[in-house]
Amino acid sequence: MLLHESINEYCSRFKLPGILEHYQHLSDVASKDNLSYSEYLYKLLEFENIGREQRSKDMLLKIAGFPKLKTIDTFDYKSSSVDKTLINELLTLRFIDEYKNILLFGPSGVGKTHLATAIAYTATQQRIKIKFISTNDLIIQLESAQSQNKLDSYFKRVIGIAKLLVIDEFGYVKLNETQANLFFQVINKKYELGSIIITSNLSFTKWKEVLNNDEALTAAILDRLIHHSHLINVTGESYRLKQKREAGLLDISNK
Repeated sequence: MLLHESINEYCSRFKLPGILEHYQHLSDVASKDNLSYSEYLYKLLEFENIGREQRSKDMLLKIAGFPKLKTIDTFDYKSSSVDKTLINELLTLRFIDEYKNILLFGPSGVGKTHLATAIAYTATQQRIKIKFISTNDLIIQLESAQSQNKLDSYFKRVIGIAKLLVIDEFGYVKLNETQANLFFQVINKKYELGSIIITSNLSFTKWKEVLNNDEALTAAILDRLIHHSHLINVTGESYRLKQKREAGLLDISNK
């Protein structure tokens, strides 16, 4: 009993929860299967490593900030114009190593956010730091940090630390001069130092209207985003309308 207590104490002190959880069971297995000391130690370390990897993934998933978790397994390619081969290539995450961006365009409800979330989720499972945020929340946080003279800290703590930044729903709210300039700073900070995914309901020709009608600023933002990027136009039936139609809640009698 004293030996077990001492092992438990050392495992707690050295932060080895995997070994703490499995050492007694593996000890019985080692005795039964005549495992060598080295084999027993290897299996203990293997359990510890598996546990650490899973905790790391769970933590990255938590700090990513997904409003709702969606994976590629549930994406309906049959109702979408998206090229499955291209999406599978993006899911290899090579675009992150190459500091490339993904820009997803299309009307509301066609799966842009689903695709962005699925790609970002895949990154968290490879223990890559990502940040998912709506354009509106991003602007609110930027303005708050600026008002508290903590903008540099925000860029380092939130924008800079993420290898992949996902900005959702660009184009629904028009930005004033200050907000547009803050948005430019975000894009500029990530340029060739990280990757960005942006979902938008607007084509590039409409972006100037969102960015305070500042032609020079809009050009500077698009120049940085498009330089190394995958441009994906997503079309198809709105998922929300499709669900209502299939549930018999959508009146199509006038069609």
